[in-house]
Amino acid sequence: MDVRNHPDAPDRDALQDIVVEPVAREEIRSRRADGEVLVEDDVREREDLNVVAQLSGRPDASESENIGVALYRLVQLFGTPQFPEYEAGGDISWRTDDTFKYLLRATHRGDQAEIPDEWLMTVYDTHVRLGASVAEWRDEDASFTADAKLALTTFALAQRLAVDPVECVWEEVLY
Repeated sequence: MDVRNHPDAPDRDALQDIVVEPVAREEIRSRRADGEVLVEDDVREREDLNVVAQLSGRPDASESENIGVALYRLVQLFGTPQFPEYEAGGDISWRTDDTFKYLLRATHRGDQAEIPDEWLMTVYDTHVRLGASVAEWRDEDASFTADAKLALTTFALAQRLAVDPVECVWEEVLY
C-alpha cells in the first residue's frame, strides 16, 4: 500500500511541522571512529506496516517510476550523500542493493506527542525503489524496531522529500 493511503500515516499538513537537515559527514566519521554503529529499522521491509513509497506525485501511479528523479531532488535539497562509502568516484564494487544513502536529522516542531522531538532517518534506494529507515547510533550492531507511528512518519516524510518539487525564489524569480 502506498504510504500516502495508509490509515495510520500522517497527513501532508502534519509533515509541515518537521524540519529535515543532513547530518554532517564529519559527525558520521567521528561517531564511527568512536566505535558507534548506525542501526536502522527499514520501514519498507516491515511486514506489520506493508507500505511502499510511490515516486510520483499521483497516488495512483506505478511503483516502478524512476529512482533517479528521487535522487535528483534529494541532491537539490541536501547535496550529495554524506556517507563516505557513497562518494562519487569511489570503488562501488561492494554495492548490491543501493547506490545512495542520506542520513538526516528530523526535528518535530509541532505539538504531536506521538513522535519524538528529534530522530535520525536514512533515505536511500533499494532495488531501484525508495527506501527509508528510522536510525539510531548504538554501541553495537543490533536490530531494533521503531514505533509504528514514527516509522510511518519517517517513510511518509521520505516520500514527500523525494517526490514534491522544491519551490524557491532566486533573484526574485520563482522556481
